[in-house]
Amino acid sequence: MKHFVITLMGPDRAGLVDQISQTIFMHHGSWQASRLSQLAGQFAGIIHLSVSDTHADALVHALRELDGLQLLITDAKPVTPNPTTHTLSVTGNDRRGIVQTLSQLLAAHGITINKLNAQTQSAANTGGQIFTADFYLDIPPDADISMLHEALEALSDDLIVEFDSNFTQ
Repeated sequence: MKHFVITLMGPDRAGLVDQISQTIFMHHGSWQASRLSQLAGQFAGIIHLSVSDTHADALVHALRELDGLQLLITDAKPVTPNPTTHTLSVTGNDRRGIVQTLSQLLAAHGITINKLNAQTQSAANTGGQIFTADFYLDIPPDADISMLHEALEALSDDLIVEFDSNFTQ
């Protein structure tokens, strides 16, 4: 059995996910996990799929033939997810460098970001932009949670940082 992680990008259009899923199905692949989004009129996605060794080359070839998509196909090994994933939610006035600052701080504490959902939206009262992000984190057992909590809270007066209940143990 082969596993692939496929990154796709191209102009969004109706039926695109159906076309991708049909291609995977018709070539005996199995859709394992994905993150798909429409961003600024573009379709962007990451798909983890598995397929028997017998059908792997034909599936890869068929995926590369999909019209209008740029693809990056990488061999992958399935991993068991960490059962103690924690969440970190951040909200604040949008400004340059929020994700960079947070990712740098988390990396300094040996924390892995295994999923990040972020967006900006119009602030109802001010007309400015509000940034929100949900980080899904794997925190090593030896991490000093109280120091991490203090460092996150000290980032900025205009960021609201919320942790899941296990994060502040």
